[in-house]
Amino acid sequence: MKVLLAAIILVGICVVLLSIGILLKRGFPQYDIGSNEKLKARGIVCYKDEDAALHKPKACSGNYSDACADCALFKQKR
Repeated sequence: MKVLLAAIILVGICVVLLSIGILLKRGFPQYDIGSNEKLKARGIVCYKDEDAALHKPKACSGNYSDACADCALFKQKR
C-alpha cells in the first residue's frame, strides 16, 4: 500500500511540474514537421504538403496543339 501511495504521489508531482513547464513556455513544443521553423529553413517539408504540390493541377501555357486537345486542362481554359 505504501508503494502504491508513493507512486501516485510521484506521478502527481511529475504532472504538476510538466504542467508548469508548459504554462511558462506558453504551449507545447512544435515537433510537427509542417510547422517547425528550423526544419522549414533546412528545406524539409511535410509529406502531405509535398504530395499536394506534386499533384496540383498544372495550367496550360496557352500554346495549344492537336496533342493537347484531349487534355482536361485544355477544356477548362476555353
